[in-house]
Amino acid sequence: MRALAILLALAVAPWAWPVEPAVVARAFDMAAGPYGPGHRGIDLEAAPGSAVVAPDDGTVRFAGPVAGRPVVSIEHAGGLVSSFEPVEPAVARGDAVRRGERIGTLLPGHVPGATRLHVGARLAGQYVDPLPLLGVERPVLLPMRGGKRTLARGCARARGCAQARGWAVR
Repeated sequence: MRALAILLALAVAPWAWPVEPAVVARAFDMAAGPYGPGHRGIDLEAAPGSAVVAPDDGTVRFAGPVAGRPVVSIEHAGGLVSSFEPVEPAVARGDAVRRGERIGTLLPGHVPGATRLHVGARLAGQYVDPLPLLGVERPVLLPMRGGKRTLARGCARARGCAQARGWAVR
């Protein structure tokens, strides 16, 4: 019940995008088990050195290296935790952050040959898809028309409505 209340509140006031412009390069792909293959977050294409901002108010839970990669995690209301990597932290553990406040700088290294911000979200310790938290429905594969990618009907290339590698957001 608590999780449902949090998700309903987020639907009314979704998270802010952690980088601008936001282009989804890789979608969430939940693993079948706790150690199975999958992608427990989303990847956003962005320029190296881009400012990374807090998606909502919270408290920095962690800021530092994990397995050699710089990570920032923020605990939000209701036990929701966001994480970002590779991000050179501009905050420290215990810092209060506000929605839209700079928490660090995007570094290369998440994906070879590209600069992408990995955004993860956990609710009560379980990974959840960050896109609905950002106010976006699940990406769907759309047909190509005349060799060009198309956006879903009514979707303009704007904040929260991005396309990458044949994926579009409705």
